[in-house]
Amino acid sequence: MQRAHVHTYPQAYPQSYGDYYNELHQLNSLSQSSNDSVFFDTSMTNAVRYLGDQGSHYASYDIPQQQWSPQAQSSTYQSTPFAQSVFQHVTPSSFYPTPPPPGISTSSSSLASALGPPPKPQQKPPQRPPPKPPKPVYQPSESAEFFDNFLAEQTAKTQRRVTPPQTLRMLQDDSPDPLAFSPVTARTSTATPRKRKAAQVLESPTIKRIHTPSGSLQSSLSTDRHEKTPIAKRKQVFVELPPVPRSIQGMSTPRRDRSSSQTVSRNGIESDSDDLGGYGTDSPTRNRLFDHVKSSGRRATGERDERAPLEKLTTLLEDIFEAEDSLAPDIDTSELPLDFFSPHTTDCSRPLLHSAIVRKLTSHIGKAIRPSKRLRLSSRDGNPNVGGTPRSRGRIADIETNVLSRILRILERSVRVGEDLDPFQTDRIIATPAESSTPSKSKGKRKADRPRSKSKTPKPGEADGDGDANMNDDSIPEGPAIDINLISNTLEIARESILAADCCIALLSSDRLNKQLYSEELITACLATIKNQLMKMIYPFVEASSDIFGHISPILQQLVRIPSPQHEPLRRHLTEIFNAISSVIPRINDLISSDYTAMSESIIIQAVYIAIGPFFMVESGGNSKDKASAVVLSTLSVSAVRGLRLEALSLIRSIFGNHEDQRSWIIEEILSSLIKHSESKQKVGHFRLRDGRSIRTVSALLLQLVQTSAHSVRLEAEDIRRSRTQASTLRREDSFKDASDGPLLDKTDMEEIRLYISGLESATKAAKTIILFLTQRSGKTKTTKNSNEAEYRAIFDNLISDLLTVLFWPEWPAAALLLSIACKFMVASLDDIKTANDNNAAKTMALDHLGVIAARLRSCSVKSASQKPSSNSIRLQPLDEILSGLNLENLGLLASAHQGICSFLTRRSSEDQACASARELSAVVWGQELAFVLKQCGEQLEDADGDRPLSKGDYRQLQSFGARVKQTLRTLWKDSTPDVFDAGSEEEAMKVDRLSEEVGMTQSLKGCFNPVLNVVLSALDAPPVFMRTKALKALGQIVMSDPSILSTHTVRQAIESHLLDSSPAVRDAAVELIGKYMIDTPEVAGDYYPKIADRIADTGLGVRKRVIKLLKSFYSVTEDSNRRIDISTRLVLRMLDEDDTVKDFAVKTVEEMWFHDGNATIATHKGKSPVRPHEKSDLLAKVTVIMGVAANFKDRQSPVEDLLHQIMDGKDANEMSLLHSRYAEICQTLIDGLVDASDLPGFTVHNCVRTIHIFVAAYPAVLSTSNALTLLPYLKNATSPEEQAITDCLLRVYRASIPYLPKTATKFGQELQLALQPMVLKPPSTAGILGLQEIVACMCSVVQHLTHDYGRLTALLKSCNARLQQSLAQPTQKLSAPQIRTLSILIFIAALLCEHCNFDDLRNGPHGADIDAVSPGSVTEHVYGVLLKLYEKYPDKGMRSRVLQCMGFLFRAQPTLLTAEPSTIIMDSILASTDDEARARLLRILQEFLSAEAEKHAAKEKEKSKGRLPAGNVNMEELIGNTDGFAESGISSAIVQRYLDPILSAATSPNHQIQSPAVDVIAYTVRQGLAHPLQLFPVIVALETSPYPPLSARATALHSLLHSKHTSLLNSRFVVSARASFDYQKVLNPPVRGYRMTPAPTALMQQWYSLVREKRAQRQDFLKALVKVFDIELATSSQDDVDFARYMAENFATFDYKTQEEVLTVIKYLTAVLSTTGMQLVGVLSPQHLLAQLHDGNPPPQEGSVSIAAPSEPLQDATSNMSYARSSVIVAIIMILKAFLKTLYGVSEEKCSKFVVGKKSAIGDRPATRRHERPISWERIPFATAHLQTSQDVEVQKQTFLSVWSEDGLSAEPTDD
Repeated sequence: MQRAHVHTYPQAYPQSYGDYYNELHQLNSLSQSSNDSVFFDTSMTNAVRYLGDQGSHYASYDIPQQQWSPQAQSSTYQSTPFAQSVFQHVTPSSFYPTPPPPGISTSSSSLASALGPPPKPQQKPPQRPPPKPPKPVYQPSESAEFFDNFLAEQTAKTQRRVTPPQTLRMLQDDSPDPLAFSPVTARTSTATPRKRKAAQVLESPTIKRIHTPSGSLQSSLSTDRHEKTPIAKRKQVFVELPPVPRSIQGMSTPRRDRSSSQTVSRNGIESDSDDLGGYGTDSPTRNRLFDHVKSSGRRATGERDERAPLEKLTTLLEDIFEAEDSLAPDIDTSELPLDFFSPHTTDCSRPLLHSAIVRKLTSHIGKAIRPSKRLRLSSRDGNPNVGGTPRSRGRIADIETNVLSRILRILERSVRVGEDLDPFQTDRIIATPAESSTPSKSKGKRKADRPRSKSKTPKPGEADGDGDANMNDDSIPEGPAIDINLISNTLEIARESILAADCCIALLSSDRLNKQLYSEELITACLATIKNQLMKMIYPFVEASSDIFGHISPILQQLVRIPSPQHEPLRRHLTEIFNAISSVIPRINDLISSDYTAMSESIIIQAVYIAIGPFFMVESGGNSKDKASAVVLSTLSVSAVRGLRLEALSLIRSIFGNHEDQRSWIIEEILSSLIKHSESKQKVGHFRLRDGRSIRTVSALLLQLVQTSAHSVRLEAEDIRRSRTQASTLRREDSFKDASDGPLLDKTDMEEIRLYISGLESATKAAKTIILFLTQRSGKTKTTKNSNEAEYRAIFDNLISDLLTVLFWPEWPAAALLLSIACKFMVASLDDIKTANDNNAAKTMALDHLGVIAARLRSCSVKSASQKPSSNSIRLQPLDEILSGLNLENLGLLASAHQGICSFLTRRSSEDQACASARELSAVVWGQELAFVLKQCGEQLEDADGDRPLSKGDYRQLQSFGARVKQTLRTLWKDSTPDVFDAGSEEEAMKVDRLSEEVGMTQSLKGCFNPVLNVVLSALDAPPVFMRTKALKALGQIVMSDPSILSTHTVRQAIESHLLDSSPAVRDAAVELIGKYMIDTPEVAGDYYPKIADRIADTGLGVRKRVIKLLKSFYSVTEDSNRRIDISTRLVLRMLDEDDTVKDFAVKTVEEMWFHDGNATIATHKGKSPVRPHEKSDLLAKVTVIMGVAANFKDRQSPVEDLLHQIMDGKDANEMSLLHSRYAEICQTLIDGLVDASDLPGFTVHNCVRTIHIFVAAYPAVLSTSNALTLLPYLKNATSPEEQAITDCLLRVYRASIPYLPKTATKFGQELQLALQPMVLKPPSTAGILGLQEIVACMCSVVQHLTHDYGRLTALLKSCNARLQQSLAQPTQKLSAPQIRTLSILIFIAALLCEHCNFDDLRNGPHGADIDAVSPGSVTEHVYGVLLKLYEKYPDKGMRSRVLQCMGFLFRAQPTLLTAEPSTIIMDSILASTDDEARARLLRILQEFLSAEAEKHAAKEKEKSKGRLPAGNVNMEELIGNTDGFAESGISSAIVQRYLDPILSAATSPNHQIQSPAVDVIAYTVRQGLAHPLQLFPVIVALETSPYPPLSARATALHSLLHSKHTSLLNSRFVVSARASFDYQKVLNPPVRGYRMTPAPTALMQQWYSLVREKRAQRQDFLKALVKVFDIELATSSQDDVDFARYMAENFATFDYKTQEEVLTVIKYLTAVLSTTGMQLVGVLSPQHLLAQLHDGNPPPQEGSVSIAAPSEPLQDATSNMSYARSSVIVAIIMILKAFLKTLYGVSEEKCSKFVVGKKSAIGDRPATRRHERPISWERIPFATAHLQTSQDVEVQKQTFLSVWSEDGLSAEPTDD
């Protein structure tokens, strides 16, 4: 859009122009249109120039003009006083106070009009200029003659005075620049004579040129300018000046060296300034080119240079042109004046400017654009003494076009030489070892492949004819040495090219110049040079510090990796190049953003690449310890690189805002470039925010680009505002009618509404481009296929993270826009979650981010709603809600909030340019809302006037509301004038942040939360497991922001249903979600706790562990003791878990919950200080929990006891001591509770004593003597079951603790013995056998360890033996119940005394006589004989069971009795009988015996470990052997081997009473290795399929143990074990089914498969072996074979396959069975069907033809028919199974045929995903579940089989996953 350049004219005129004041005022007050401005400016400039050319003294010399730029002829018209006054008005004092030259009239003095108007001079009539003579045509051959004539004319001219002709012409200067046009006044001296160019091309000298250091530049400028004599200006107003004498010609120039009329030439010869050819003349070129720019007059020595910036610029241009014009045609490069020209010039006919001159030129251009403060102030104040003249208002556009064209062409030479420079040879990469072995070949190849530079780039030191090639290839060696001088010269050339490009762009962007100057080739060359220096020098140098050898050139490696003082010049040049580039980028921005001319697409593209390059420059990260990083940091600081990026950001933002058609590819280019520098490869730059946090630089770039997209809306809004203002002005002038009486919306308002409604289209389009670009390149599957897809996903993740970081910040309004677009895309990708499409990548990303986004929005909403009304924040409402209530107050609050944000951004825009674009986008978003509401108001008002009338009050209210909205919209861009000294306080910034967040919640994201929540809930029902898992995690993130969401019915129902999901991962995610909620809000977690707690027994290992972790956390936050007890009980039960890691985790968790609370230990002894009250309460609460847990286990062997043992295992001495002290604290608290009658919840004597027993069993020394005495009163003959339970617990406590009591506890022992004696003599009826066992055992322990009263025991044994002998002596008769009870008590006491006391060791003591009276031999054997006699004498079952139990006591005391012949006879008869009770009792005796042996073995090992001899000592007992120990050690193994078969048979019994002890025996056998694993394995596999979970878990644990130790052995028993499981299922619950619904179908042998699946080889062997059960004998199939085949098919159909290789292996073997056994069976049952199939469906063959695969003999009997029918059922089962697997896992027949069993393939490694959770169905084969019984059934089965066989292959094939 072209803008008119408005000139500024003075508002007051001097009195000397009073006569023409009206005319001048009329000229000044004329309203100029934008179209007339340029014409007027040009006309005025030409008029001034024509007036100044009146006094020309030179003849006109007609020089041929260029065709493309014709100029008007100069006029000879003598100006009138009015014209002279106009001229004086433009430059009134250009020569003041220069002394007037001789001959000036008094009336022409500059002060002549000070006292009044000057007299009017006599005007001459205007004369028409004569016609232009024809232009002569010169031939090249006339060049010499022309030059001679020219010299003659110049000589003659100096000797005579020439009268100026009346006719003047505009002639072209015949300079080397064809663009140089200028008006001339004389033919003979209008231009500097053309230089004659040499006939041959000048070649660069072969010797190396000497580089002139920059330090000597000033001296050269002051001493080497003597070949030219400056010329004074010849023109003044009102007078016609004669030729200026040479003596005063230098007075008008500011240069001090121009005072002399004669100078010394370069060769030292004194020459006159009027030298031949104009070299050193008074330079008519200067007079001719710059005569319209007036000089400021003479300046005395030491006087301040008062020249205007523009005059300084023109003077410098004069000097440059004179210097170039003065060059001799055959000058050598070594003779070039170094004060103006670069030493790197190669073509002297086209010299390059020196870098200092270019810098000076750039500086003058900048000062001319932006004058210094002194000049601006003087111009404003009108101070004539300080440059208050029009020269301070001069413009670069005032300079002649040919002058600017010429300097641009001169600069272009320097620009061109830098287009292809590559000093570091970045195209060269270090060769690999293979390539480096032949350096000559690789070098030659690179040389041949590298293209030569097309430009005439001057290469320092280049040889004749091959300079480029030498520098590119051979000049820089690959070895350790590099040519520093060569690289330095190249960098100097690069610096000069950048400076020249900077100067060109500065000049082009300085003013509205002639369009001819904006050459696309020149601008393209400048941008190409800048880009080349960035790509080939700056970027490689910066990235070299972070690169690895092999990726950078050898030169850069040495420059960066090997610092050297010789490299300092190179780094200095790089710094200068970098600084020059940093300064040129803002000028590129000014040029491209200007409205002078439209830039082409190629220029825009180049500028974009320059702008985005710095953002992808990989830095080292600022590690100063690294040598390479230190070199880069010392050369280019971190702040300098950051500054370059900021300038580039400004440029790309400007391009993005002004060129809408380029936005899409700019975004794509940025995102594509980001792949190369992703976070996984290099460290991404970060953009620091004002709160100290940071976001990624590219995210900030994208956000600012989106914000820049709204720039055009502001411009159009300004146009609408101006048009409205003009229309309002016209309306006020034309009519006094009140505008408010009209409609609410006029035409301008509707135009404004349309503008704002569509205002966000550009920004939205840019945001969509970003989101779609990233999502479409992130792949289509859940897993990425290549690195690029992963990188794009990472970029998208980082972008979303950064958007959430700056969401609702006032400086980043684009974050909300981008986030809303991303939300819409992600919600749309999850709309149809039940379709199995390929776009899983979008769904994965959506579920990853939607939860975080919704959580952020919800937290903002909750934060806003929870703020109190009295707080500083304002509760704002969305604009649509305000419209529904027509609330003007709320509208005002919302508008003021927006105004506050805009004011904040306006103030900050002076510091941060991004705030300006943020201000624009924020205003457009707010304007769009207002436009929508205003449009609705207008429509409602129109409807009210038409079909839908409103009441008068509503109408006025709506009208006033609409007027308020319209006024707000009109003042949208109105900002208060910012105070530059008010940067805003931190409190104000926080207030604006709160306002921005509240405003943001009322805008685009206000309605995003509910759709996101709904789509996440719908994703919970998606078929893929990963989607359900991610949806739960997303929901968890939302819940964390607002836990009240879980109280909604839909959310709660969705979560609870997924606690029972078929996938363990989904269940785990659901547990995690609710767990966080339970911990954060435990007071409302009661509804979820039971469901979560039940998951502790989940089949998923990860789920169980997560629930344990969750329950531990919940235990610490809940105060409910019952819930704590339940948590602890569930954790204790995990001691029975099948996985050892879960067991260990549960033990560790209970230990931390009970014993690691950090409280101080309780004083358990007197003299210790008491604990604090709160610690006591914590301990009581803990004791309550432990007591409650102990009460939940009624068995004699509590798992809590085992847990306490596990806690102490593996602890060191310190930890053990701490645990013991904690145990003592708890026991002391329990005993204190007994004494004090504690009122703890759930406290009873039984529970307390049972808890004490648990701790005493784990650590017997915990009970002190005093505490034992305290418990003694509770030991008494029980009269109730509760008292008996207390007594039993106390007896076990004493029995365990007595061996650890001190020897001084004799008194306690006596009291305890006295309490036990009556209980032994007369056992309580409630005690039973178990109570009697504990009484006798405790009695023996007290005697042995405390009282040593063995006489009591001996007397008791003697008495029992006498009574038994009497019983044996009595005749055999049926005993009465009292007699049986009495006899039973006697044999129990005798057997228990023998078990717990070794009477044979007491024979040598004082009680030997009494023992001998019982038996002179072994007392134990004597009692054993008595029991055998009683067993034989009394056949009563009850009596025999008691005798057998007493034998078990003796077996534990003396194991050799178990293998005695009488014992084996009794056990064989019992195991062979059908008496289940006797068998169960015997198995229990065996189990107890084996357990006792295991305890003895563990105790011996523990004693050995404590008393282990030092190294080198030998235990002789172990060495020679202990016969007694050896004899007893083999008893267990012998018994197990002898009775293994009956034990295994009992283990699979449906009778739990028999099965339980048998399983215990098997478990002991497996752990002790008493039998071969193959003997036990089938039964263990069978027990795994038990429907009873504890039994199945125990079997699985045993299976895991065998699998870990004997994997190779077990592989040979696959089929046998599978058959054993089938047989066990037949015993349990016929008919057999191979799966169990839990709730999804689960194979009965899944636990087995889970173990073998861990390793591929074992898994494949398992599948291959078990699938062979389908390969049957056709003629011998039984119904059991059919059931077994169906059982195995159902297992195969419900196995949890993880990979497709498993499924394909099964299908492949099933196909093999069908191709052999199936084809054979079809041939037997129906040969015609087989032949038809083999002939591709042709009709059956004729009679007499041979049937392939037909049986050799026909079926003869019904038995054969029945067998083949059963075989057909099995084959049909195989066919149904194969089809089911193909459908369930989406496997086609083609894929099955391509698969090779045993060969690794990509297809096989793919995960196997089920398409549904339905079990296999046998509807098509009725006899798969029913038995074949009749011949009719056989025939029906035959037809069914043939039908299934024929249909195979005809059904639709499943599609491959």
